[in-house]
Amino acid sequence: MNAEDVAPYAGVGACLALLAAFAAPYLLVTSPEAPLTAYYGAGPIGANAVAFFSLVAVVVFLAGRRGRTEPDLAAGIALVLGVATLLVALVWALSVDETVLFSFPASASWIEFHPWVVVGVSALVPAAAGVYARAVLN
Repeated sequence: MNAEDVAPYAGVGACLALLAAFAAPYLLVTSPEAPLTAYYGAGPIGANAVAFFSLVAVVVFLAGRRGRTEPDLAAGIALVLGVATLLVALVWALSVDETVLFSFPASASWIEFHPWVVVGVSALVPAAAGVYARAVLN
């Protein structure tokens, strides 16, 4: 198995998993009084940058894999985007106020762990990009 062939697809999978983890509260919290706007808006730039960076990273991974962009350039851009995604997710997770987390209904008590799940899944993006960059540069 060639890492240069597999790593971009692993990166795309990591980005899609991140988008799924990111969107889970929108899909699973059905209570109208849930403070989703305050939850996602926490921090200096909010959590929507995580979703934006992961969408851009999907395009970069696929452009490098399909030859639309030089693979070494795509791997470098994907690595920078992956690290930025991880850092933004970490800043957001640290910025979510506890009063917002605990104001969700009892049926959504899992939301307390959601920011850290997003951070954990977002760590997969720079990991896949790092493998891709290493494979391309060797």
